[in-house]
Amino acid sequence: MSISAQHQVLFNGIIHAFKEISPKQVTIQSPSSFTAPNMHLEYSVLIDVIGDVKARMIIDSNHNSFQKLCESLYGFQIDGELLESFVGEFGNMVAGKLCIYSAEHNIQLDITTPTVMVSETHLPISTQTFTLPISMDEIGHVTMLLSIEAS
Repeated sequence: MSISAQHQVLFNGIIHAFKEISPKQVTIQSPSSFTAPNMHLEYSVLIDVIGDVKARMIIDSNHNSFQKLCESLYGFQIDGELLESFVGEFGNMVAGKLCIYSAEHNIQLDITTPTVMVSETHLPISTQTFTLPISMDEIGHVTMLLSIEAS
């Protein structure tokens, strides 16, 4: 499988994961290259993807959108450390579904423990990075960043 075909499987797996997890309507825009030397994050979770493809997956949004997402999934709002824990677990849900989807397409992946970042964070960009804007009705906007490392 070519590198670009592997990348397409990653994008399709992420789209599949969000549509399967979210109880609300999900609208996903086309991915685009992220060319800034740094990314500014507000409230996010970082998970490294390892295996046939090496990448960093970052789900970034804001406090309010993650609260609404939790409420839509579980029926109640949380805050503080519980919300931070939820953000990490949401990242695990997306990454886990990505791994299952990729395995069905002959790409073996594994994930690392999520790292939750809860304040303004700036990460340097040194690899090929794509942004995938995602909207969930009644929840808000999420930005999926996927930094793919050269093989």
